[in-house]
Amino acid sequence: MELVCQEEMVKMVFQEKMVKTVCQDQEDEMVEMVNMAPQDHETSKGSTGKRDPRGVQGLRGHPGPKSGGVQYIRWGKISCPSGAKLVYKGRVGGEWFGHPGGGSNYVCLTESPKYWSYTNVLEKYSAFMYGAEYQARSADHPNPFNNKNLYNHDVPCAVCFVPNRNTKLMIPATYECPAGWSKEYWGYIMSEHHGHANQKKFICVDQNAEPVKGTIHNRDGALLYGVQGRCGSLPCLPYVEGRELTCAVCTK
Repeated sequence: MELVCQEEMVKMVFQEKMVKTVCQDQEDEMVEMVNMAPQDHETSKGSTGKRDPRGVQGLRGHPGPKSGGVQYIRWGKISCPSGAKLVYKGRVGGEWFGHPGGGSNYVCLTESPKYWSYTNVLEKYSAFMYGAEYQARSADHPNPFNNKNLYNHDVPCAVCFVPNRNTKLMIPATYECPAGWSKEYWGYIMSEHHGHANQKKFICVDQNAEPVKGTIHNRDGALLYGVQGRCGSLPCLPYVEGRELTCAVCTK
């Protein structure tokens, strides 16, 4: 009996070794096949799939901020041309015509001044602001404004804003704007008298200038005279001695 059991055990051990040997041989064959396979990775990729259709277009976003715009002063008027928005209206101010110091420009003063810290006494060491008057009449004072009665009247003004424009330009000696520019208004150049101590910049006063109503008192202050061309360093022709010079305010 004991001998039979030993024989059976020997058979089982032998069979187990045979199974292990066969499995090991199969595993070695698989490794060898893998090693012998081509190494071109592209051949292992599948075919490209179909592209999905485009989705539904999204909603339009909110509009972006508007572009800057430009502002200018319309001298001699209290309104703005078509396409421009009125920022405020007022009257022209500047330094007294006979003062050698002070400001050298005209400004458009608001009709509603607001004060903060102040005194109610005129100080010796200060600059002054006066109103401005037209000095345009037919006799010895150039008046290109169709002989309107503007002499000694105060001068109005309007600050205008034009959206969607980037620059502005005042062109002297013409009433037209270059191609591609928009004409806001045209008029005549005016400034302080050449013999006065206080000098002012040239401004373009609207050709249809109007006075501040109820003002004809000859109180002087800052003054506005028509500007005439002089031959010499200014070539004549095309300029003409003694003619009042036009101007145009253009935007783009």
